[in-house]
Amino acid sequence: MIEYATWAAAHPYYWLLILPAGVAVLAAVCWRCLAGLQAGWRRAALYGVFALVMIALFGLLAASVTQSGGMVEFDASLAQALSLQMPGTLLAGLAWFTFLGDRYFLLLLSVLMLTLLAWRKRWGLVTAAVLATAGGGALNWVLKHAFQRTRPEHDHGYIEATGFSFPSGHASASLLVYGFGCYLLLRLLPARWHMACVALAAGLVAAIGASRVLLQVHFLSDVLAGFAVSAVWLAICVFVAERCLPASRR
Repeated sequence: MIEYATWAAAHPYYWLLILPAGVAVLAAVCWRCLAGLQAGWRRAALYGVFALVMIALFGLLAASVTQSGGMVEFDASLAQALSLQMPGTLLAGLAWFTFLGDRYFLLLLSVLMLTLLAWRKRWGLVTAAVLATAGGGALNWVLKHAFQRTRPEHDHGYIEATGFSFPSGHASASLLVYGFGCYLLLRLLPARWHMACVALAAGLVAAIGASRVLLQVHFLSDVLAGFAVSAVWLAICVFVAERCLPASRR
């Protein structure tokens, strides 16, 4: 575990370049597969399989952080290695970049999104957006206080974070807000832009999650758990919006 953590800490730019790019490509491929399915039981089944996979991932992470060894050991080793190897210039840049996942910035984006939807009288989508963002935020708060995991030590001075660590609020909120924003854009943009929109949103969210680990304000398992639980919640909200709202109210 220590060897893997040391290697990962020695290549921080992989986290910010290769990892988000890989996530973007994977998201684009998944979207292409999903877009090729007509609305019906096959698409519903795909939503269900995706939700089950994310629930299983969160369950494994939740179980691992409540006991010593395994993921906990890797988390601690990675955080310690990063604290020794991360260059100050990169930390300073990440401190600015991670603001894209700050709760106040995301709240502003959410308010703008809701205002535009209300102005266009898309009340069904307004309801779905509130459920996705506010509901997901409440779920993250409940989980944080249920696990009460302490954050890794971060005394580099470039950023300060308080509160419980698991699951990551930045990762969770970024996926919910940018993810639902992407869903809205998919309803407005021509089909030829859909794959690029999905890839860009996925890559941005992945980069924000990576920044939290590199800044040592979250363990890797915190970020993965935040993504997992919010992916399930977002999928539920989008599925309900698509299936349960009449087209005239979307």
